[in-house]
Amino acid sequence: MEKQITKNPEAEIDGYVDMQTKFEAYVGNEPYLFVSYSHRDTAQVYPILDALYDCKYRLWYDESCETGNDFRDELRHRIEDAEAVLLFVSKSSLNSPFCGMEIIVARENGKRLYPIYLDSAPVPPAFQILLANTHHSTADNMDKLIKSMIRDLPAVTMDRLTAADGVLLKCEDNGNSIEVDEGIREISAEAFKGRRALHHIKLPETLESIGLESFRGCTNLKEMEIPEKTLRIGESAFRDCTDMKRLVVKNNCIKIGERAFENCADLTDVQLPGGLTEIYGGVFNSCKSLRRIDLPEKLTILGESAFSDCVVLESINIPATVTKIDDLAFNGCISMTKVELHEGLKKIGKSAFKNCRALTNISLPSTVTNISNAPFRGCESLKSIRVESKNKNYKSEPNKREGNDHVLFNKNKSVIIAYPASSREVQYDIPDSVTVISDWAFCECKKLNRITIPDSVHEIGEGSFCNCALLDEVEIPDSVTTIDDCVFRGCTSLERVIVPSSVTELGWGLFDGCESIVTVYCDEGSMIQDYCRRNGIREARISEKGND
Repeated sequence: MEKQITKNPEAEIDGYVDMQTKFEAYVGNEPYLFVSYSHRDTAQVYPILDALYDCKYRLWYDESCETGNDFRDELRHRIEDAEAVLLFVSKSSLNSPFCGMEIIVARENGKRLYPIYLDSAPVPPAFQILLANTHHSTADNMDKLIKSMIRDLPAVTMDRLTAADGVLLKCEDNGNSIEVDEGIREISAEAFKGRRALHHIKLPETLESIGLESFRGCTNLKEMEIPEKTLRIGESAFRDCTDMKRLVVKNNCIKIGERAFENCADLTDVQLPGGLTEIYGGVFNSCKSLRRIDLPEKLTILGESAFSDCVVLESINIPATVTKIDDLAFNGCISMTKVELHEGLKKIGKSAFKNCRALTNISLPSTVTNISNAPFRGCESLKSIRVESKNKNYKSEPNKREGNDHVLFNKNKSVIIAYPASSREVQYDIPDSVTVISDWAFCECKKLNRITIPDSVHEIGEGSFCNCALLDEVEIPDSVTTIDDCVFRGCTSLERVIVPSSVTELGWGLFDGCESIVTVYCDEGSMIQDYCRRNGIREARISEKGND
C-alpha cells in the first residue's frame, strides 16, 4: 500500500530524521524481506527501500522507535516469518541493541542476511562471523545497488508479475522459476522479453494467447509446455530462447506466428499437435540441435524458411496432406540425407532444399505442378532427381552416359531445372529441346569438365554454372540473348568462353573468381566486349580462337 511521502528535516532528535517511505510495511502472508536498520540512517535507508518497492519487493520495516519486551517479541516474530533479512550496516546500526538482536535472531532461524554497507564503520569480529558468506553491497551508486539487489534477492519476495483484467502485462527480471496464476488469459507483447534469469515457467490452463516477442531472449528458459486452451502464439514469441530443449504444443487449432521458435539453438524435443495445419515462415529457423521432428498429420503448408539452418536435422517425412513447401523451407539443413515427399504435394518453392549438402536422392510425386527456381541449389551430394512418371508437368531423364543420374526438366523438356551436382560424369550434352537453362541448374557440379549448349537455348539463368570448378571451356550459341548474374562465378578452371553478339542482356558478376584466367571470345562492338573492358577481363576476337 502506497502512502504520501513526507519529510520534515527540522524534526531531528539526537541524529534521527523524521522521514517516511512511500509505502506501508508489508502485512500479508506472502514471502517478504525483513529490513534491519538504525532509525538514525533513515535518510540513506528509505530511498533504497522506495527503489526496491518500485521494483515490487515486499518489505517489512519498523517505522517507529518503540522499545520494550513486547516490541522485541514483534520483531522476533517478523524475522521468523520473513524469507530473508535486508541488513543496513553502519556505525549507528552496529551500536544499536535492536539491530544486534535482529542479526542474532536471523542467524538462529537460518535466515540469509543481505547486508548493505552505508559507511566504513568497522564490523566487530563477532558480527563478521555472523555476516560471513553473505552478499555484500555498497550504497555508493543507487542504480548499481538496485540492479545488484534485483539479481540476488530472493525472487519469492517480489511481486514479479503485473496483470490486469486477465492480461499478464510484465514480468520483472528476477528468480528462475514462475508459476502464472490461473485466470490469466493473455500474455502481452514483450511481457517476459529478455528475462535471462528465467529457467522454468508454468503457464495457466486458462491461457488463450501468447503475444509478440513475449518470451524472446529468455536465454535460460529450459522447456515450454503450451496449454491446451492456447489458440495463438505471436511472432517471435520464443525467438532466441537458446537454452530451450523441449517444446510441447497441445491445441490442434493453434496458430503459431512467424519465427516463433527461431534460434532456439538447443531445442531437441518438439511435440506438435496432430491437427496443426500450417507451420509459418521461420518458425524453427536456426534450431541447430533439432535432429528429428514428427510433422503433424494434418499439416498442409510449410512456410518460408520454416526449418532453415536446422543443421543437424537428418531426415524429414513430409505428410501426404502437405500441398506446399515454401521458399527456403529447408535451406541449410546440411545433415539431411533423406526427404520423403508424398502424393498430394503441389508446390516446391524457390531454393526449398538449398544447401542440403548431404542429400543424395529425391523423388517428386505426380501431383507436383509448380517447382520454383533453384530447388536443389547447393545440394552437392545429390546424385539423382526422379519424377513419378504420371506427373503432367515435370519429368526426369537419366544422363545417357550414367543411367542412375536423373536430370530434372519440365514436361516438354524446354527447361532444364536441375542437374544432380554429384553426378560422376565429366561431360553433359544439353538436349536440343531446351530453350532455357534455369537458375543455378548446374551449380556445384564439381566433376563437370565440358558442357554442350544447343542452339535452341535463348536464356541462361542466374548462377547456372556457379562453382563448376573443373569446367574449362564453354561455347554459347548465337541463339542466346540473355546471360543472367553470376553464371560462371567460382569456375576456377575456366579458360575460354565464346559469347556471340546475339547476347544483349548481361548480368553482374559473370566471371567472379575466374577473371584472372578466363579469355572471352567475342565480336568487336558487342555487349560482352564492352562488359569485359569495363571489368578488366581479357577478351579476344572469335575469329582468333582457332589460332590459339
